[in-house]
Amino acid sequence: MRRSLVLGLVLVACNDAPAPPNLGSTGGTDSTTGTDTTGVGTVDTSGTTTVGPEPDVVLELDLEIEAIETVHVEVVRTGDIHEATLVASRGWGVAPDGEAVTGPARIDAYPEAGGSITTARLAGPPIPDGPCGDAPVSLALSLHRDDDTTFVAGGLTAYCGADTWYGVPPIEPLRISSGGP
Repeated sequence: MRRSLVLGLVLVACNDAPAPPNLGSTGGTDSTTGTDTTGVGTVDTSGTTTVGPEPDVVLELDLEIEAIETVHVEVVRTGDIHEATLVASRGWGVAPDGEAVTGPARIDAYPEAGGSITTARLAGPPIPDGPCGDAPVSLALSLHRDDDTTFVAGGLTAYCGADTWYGVPPIEPLRISSGGP
């Protein structure tokens, strides 16, 4: 009984914890400052535009994909929202060759490990001659970077279907790496 009570108190205490500041949001109330972010950058009913925070490029890298092609990755932060853009010189049938795909991103710092991880969910168009055929492609990007080095490594995993982020990918994840920004 005592263990159940302690476990219950721990669960209640954890539910009120604010979200970490680097997770980003899609509007509403900022959990760290309590300010309303719903109307940032939108037109209000009086016809005037509210001024939101300026976009800030937080990550811009030219990387190698599968050690023979290149990929350009850029993450832009506007307020507490991150957006990633990826342009691959070759898409292996799961990303458009030389065209940008974008989607929400997040950057998580791990000071205890001395590094950070950048992840993004990118919505790709259907590539008729690719392994997904006429289905749209969901691209999951993951990059790891140590604080004390400029080396970046990660992968790009494709899934068939819109907003599909699990299952068996139609091809092996594509390896991404760099000697630095």
